[in-house]
Amino acid sequence: MRLREFSAVLAAAALFAVMAFSFLGTASWPQSPTSVPVYNSTSGQGIANEMFDSFAIAVVLIAILLGAAMIGGVYLAKMDEPGKVGP
Repeated sequence: MRLREFSAVLAAAALFAVMAFSFLGTASWPQSPTSVPVYNSTSGQGIANEMFDSFAIAVVLIAILLGAAMIGGVYLAKMDEPGKVGP
């Protein structure tokens, strides 16, 4: 049992080290904050414009997947007995 706990702690520490290196490593962060346009109706540039123009199908599929996950979570939470199938 101690080996399993040790390997879990080692895996968590390795993941933390990789994440810390990726955030604090050789990334060149801007010195001043930059403005990111959320929506711009005149030029067509912005996060919302780009997301719903170029990635519209991906956004809809993710919305359907998250909706199905919420319905499944509610269904599983309302089961009376663990392991019981059906309402």
